[in-house]
Amino acid sequence: MGKVEVNLECGAYIFSELGAWGGGMSVTFDLSVCCQSDHIYIWVLSGCSGGSVMFIMGYESLSYCEVDKVDEVYCFGKAVSQRWWFYFRCCQGKICCSCEPSWCGVFNDFLVQWFNVILFFFESSLIPTLVLILGWGHQPERLQAGVQMIMYTVCGSLPLLVLLCSVWLGSGTDNMCVLSLQSDLFVSDYWVFWLMLLVGMLVKVSVFFVHGWLPKAHVEAPLSGSMLLAGILLKLGIYGVCRMLWCVGVPPLFLMYGIMVVSLWGGVLCSFLCLCFYDIKSVIAYSSIGHMALSLVGIMSLSDLGWMGGICMAIAHGVCSPCLFGLANYTYLGTGSRSILLCKGLLKSFPSISAMWFLFCVINMGCPPSINFFSECLLFCGIMGFSFVFLIPLFMMCFLAAGYSLFLYSSVNHGYQSLCVRSFSGVSLRFLVLMVCSVVILFGLFLFLDVVFL
Repeated sequence: MGKVEVNLECGAYIFSELGAWGGGMSVTFDLSVCCQSDHIYIWVLSGCSGGSVMFIMGYESLSYCEVDKVDEVYCFGKAVSQRWWFYFRCCQGKICCSCEPSWCGVFNDFLVQWFNVILFFFESSLIPTLVLILGWGHQPERLQAGVQMIMYTVCGSLPLLVLLCSVWLGSGTDNMCVLSLQSDLFVSDYWVFWLMLLVGMLVKVSVFFVHGWLPKAHVEAPLSGSMLLAGILLKLGIYGVCRMLWCVGVPPLFLMYGIMVVSLWGGVLCSFLCLCFYDIKSVIAYSSIGHMALSLVGIMSLSDLGWMGGICMAIAHGVCSPCLFGLANYTYLGTGSRSILLCKGLLKSFPSISAMWFLFCVINMGCPPSINFFSECLLFCGIMGFSFVFLIPLFMMCFLAAGYSLFLYSSVNHGYQSLCVRSFSGVSLRFLVLMVCSVVILFGLFLFLDVVFL
């Protein structure tokens, strides 16, 4: 019998914060149990008379999408790593101990409404990822990659921590709902204030100029670490930006333009670099920077279409990118290398893996009717409504995304079969089933956009 985990999400701290909302408020609880595979999640949601049940706890549509995606990536990561656990029984407990705290921290990050608590879980989720990189990385450069990841994220979060502490001392609370009602008391028009507020999240999103830690971390991390970084941790930055803009307000226009210009043209440069790299993991990592840049620019446009497109792009990338890293891992198992020059002709030996490569490469380039395609359409409309200046980099990013996706698929799967291709025990049925389910999700999620953004 598999183990049963109970995740109880009941913000006890909410009782101390409810006083700020005034008296005469009746608090109720709704207990819902969600059974999924061998896990049982119990959500205890609080509500109040005259208010939204999920709004107080931060469990609205955005949190729901992110929590559901976290659960999917979690199950997918455990399934694709299961093959190694049969051979390395002694490492199973260590890997679980490294991954489980990170998943718990991410869950709590999406389900709380207090900035300091969010920042705590935000940073604590990086520690298990660092353990995965240092403990299960194969190259000596993993130490440098781990140090860079910690230095970038910690240095970016220190100004945010100082600012949040000053806001908490000045207003007496760090609850997002309360601060959104009194944001005019502490919001400043100085660009330094907004830069301190956003720089921590921009580092997590890996905006150009502060993206150096992400490719190295991906290259040196094991499969579970890469899936955790691509599927979850990058989306924490997008989630943080959404929360900041919703709670605090609109930053100065010139700062918004600066962030959007740097993000878009940085995404263009990273897309060009994807055509120059021969490491499969590096190509996928730099493509993640481009997609996250599009998502960030859509959210910073502050339009409804841009907001929807940015969130859809983040959700789609959170499903597609871990699957690409899983395919890169199976390619490494079949060839013993991640070099595109050595991994050729997989179609003849592993047709099922080649079929998955084709599907996820066309999804990554935005093939209709995938959610990537609709998110790009929404982003185009939202960003063009903000300014036509961004038309050229948007078209360049779409063209380059198609270019490096086709380059990655054709180089790995077609051509003369490389001498490095070797046979192994076979493709896991569990892996193929989860890949097919991910394809169905990515091609069918657009049918539920009206439900998600209701």
